[in-house]
Amino acid sequence: MQDPMPEVRQSSFALLGDLTKACFPHVKPFIGEFMPVLGANLNPEFISVCNNATWAIGELSIKAGEDMKPYVPVVLSRLIVIINRPNTPKTLLENTAITIGRLGLVCPQTVAPMLQQFIRQWCTSLRNIRDNEEKDSSFRGVCEMINLNPNGVVQDFIFFCDAIASWVSPKEDLKEMFFKILHGFKNQVGDENWTRFSDQFPPPLRERLAVQYGV
Repeated sequence: MQDPMPEVRQSSFALLGDLTKACFPHVKPFIGEFMPVLGANLNPEFISVCNNATWAIGELSIKAGEDMKPYVPVVLSRLIVIINRPNTPKTLLENTAITIGRLGLVCPQTVAPMLQQFIRQWCTSLRNIRDNEEKDSSFRGVCEMINLNPNGVVQDFIFFCDAIASWVSPKEDLKEMFFKILHGFKNQVGDENWTRFSDQFPPPLRERLAVQYGV
């Protein structure tokens, strides 16, 4: 994992992610050693290394849960830089967004205060990927963070609406989270302001949210 050759590090981080998914109890005792190394490799100059390190952090988050809390400061600021960096490749953007959401799922109190720094790019990065478990866990994390820090999404709420609409068939409990956030926002601003706000939506988005979520 600390080999000078980027290709070796790239492969070792992919293996770490796979081992985390397959046999986490063997990985768990070494999280404290792995996380600083993963954090140090969140360097988008080495795209493939960075991509695999980012993915491994996301997989560790799902398995380790709130035990990730001490390591969030090690990685979150770097992930935010990557997601906001111009010309970041699409795959790295998607992996970064998923991992930020997963960190927010397991450590929402720690990540939520930073919501405004990444929410727009997070939404645009994930709106085009198909429904899957990684997208599911990341959206759950962002919903948790919005509940804790609703002001963090207000300026970019249209992007979050668009990201919600990218789902073809979210699980019922995730759909319920979306419903509560959309209606909470609508109730907060009032019907008149909501109508003015939703009039800015492209017609397909407005129709989809009306049909799926009744807003």
